[in-house]
Amino acid sequence: MARVLDPAEVEAMAAALRLTLTGEDLTEVTHRLNALLEALTPLDALVLDEVDPVPILPDVTGIDEPRA
Repeated sequence: MARVLDPAEVEAMAAALRLTLTGEDLTEVTHRLNALLEALTPLDALVLDEVDPVPILPDVTGIDEPRA
């Protein structure tokens, strides 16, 4: 399980981004951020050090064709 952030930590992160969160907004952002971190927890189990990186190139087909 992911570590749960408390409102003071979320407020400090917001302040670092020059955002002001107070009252209900701080409560909602804290809840949503903790939910996101919990949803991402299963990714910790992936063994990525055994996988070679593969470049993903953008699809550039039709880039010179005019739009209709």
